[in-house]
Amino acid sequence: MIKTKIPVQDKEINAENKLVVDEREIEVKIDTSLFAEERWEQNFPHNAKNETLFAYVERIKTAGLMESKAQILSNLKALYCFMESDAIPDFKSFLQMFDLADAEYLTRLVDKIKFVFEIALSTATANAKN
Repeated sequence: MIKTKIPVQDKEINAENKLVVDEREIEVKIDTSLFAEERWEQNFPHNAKNETLFAYVERIKTAGLMESKAQILSNLKALYCFMESDAIPDFKSFLQMFDLADAEYLTRLVDKIKFVFEIALSTATANAKN
């Protein structure tokens, strides 16, 4: 597994009634083993019925959905399946870590998603050649 960090945001209203944004990173491991496919089947059975996780990532990459911020949920589904971390107990908790209202933050998140997908797809390609 490959260790990396993903950006998450915490927000709260302080004593002066001002919004305070705290951005932090959580450490995760990128898991491209069969367990990623298992997470895909367990968490997204409707999608898994039609295609494998790697086929899904390849399709959204080819369709340009990684470039579209409107399609971020599709990307997060796949990203979740590749992530291993004690800080991510389930998909709902995973989604609640991200604030899509901040355009600058969202750009960094999309860049990280692209990075993880590149690693996952290159690992799958390398394994398929062996």
